[in-house]
Amino acid sequence: MSKGRARVAVLGTGNIGADLGERLLLDQEIELVAVVGRRVDSPGLMRFEGRVPYVLSGGISSLLEIVDQFDGVFDGTSAYDHVQHWKELQEAGKWVIDLTPSRIGQPMVPALVGRVDAMSLHGGECWNYSMISCGGQSSAVILYAICENAIDIKEVEVSSSIAALSAGPATRANIDEYIDTTENLARIVSGCQKTKSILVLNPADPPIMMRTTVHVKAQHFNQEGIAILVEELVKEIQRYVPGYDLVLQPYLTAEGHVTATAKVTGAGYVLPEYAGNLDIINSAAVETARLHIRTLS
Repeated sequence: MSKGRARVAVLGTGNIGADLGERLLLDQEIELVAVVGRRVDSPGLMRFEGRVPYVLSGGISSLLEIVDQFDGVFDGTSAYDHVQHWKELQEAGKWVIDLTPSRIGQPMVPALVGRVDAMSLHGGECWNYSMISCGGQSSAVILYAICENAIDIKEVEVSSSIAALSAGPATRANIDEYIDTTENLARIVSGCQKTKSILVLNPADPPIMMRTTVHVKAQHFNQEGIAILVEELVKEIQRYVPGYDLVLQPYLTAEGHVTATAKVTGAGYVLPEYAGNLDIINSAAVETARLHIRTLS
């Protein structure tokens, strides 16, 4: 680990990578030293010309040529590409924040660190944290609050709707991986094996805001306990995602069924406020990096 602020690279210059790069340029604990794409004329790459020390168009190969210049990498490419990226970055001894739904790294929701056993921080410099998906990040705290106050959980469903304009090519190519990774997170958080994830790319004009609905079926719920815990966890996630808001409090839709809905308003670093899906996964990624960096100091 370099002295002073941690030095990082962003791999991928699509919607996620561009948004992530902009927010990292403002971060007080992390220094963005490289942005890496595959095309010289990529708009996401060109926007960082003259703003970061290294703007590279040769993909992972060009990044590894400056391996001594950074401590960690944010991978915003695709689940398919992340397999090789992690192999090479692991060999180089770098920590990685994976924003693809590859399921390679340890699932991480910053607001649930210390609550869910599967989510912990590691002092080793070489580690891989998975940001799961935007739907995973937006649903996890609600799901945890409900399931911690439920008996005999039978089914879990997580449904997210995002503006089609906010979904880039990699997101569209990784829909199956998104579903698989989000359902896996729901199993980890709830302990229920019967989970279902839905993602809707809504083409409405004007674009809709991101919303995620969690539905849990169980034998019994402690509604008072759910209300107290969900309020606590929403405040925790709002600490690093200010645009996160619970718009439908957990309520009994029928006997043995509880539903709740969250909305995420984007910070507008690259795309307008409707791109809450970028905001929540990138905010979680930066917060995870900060937590990891602190374990090394």
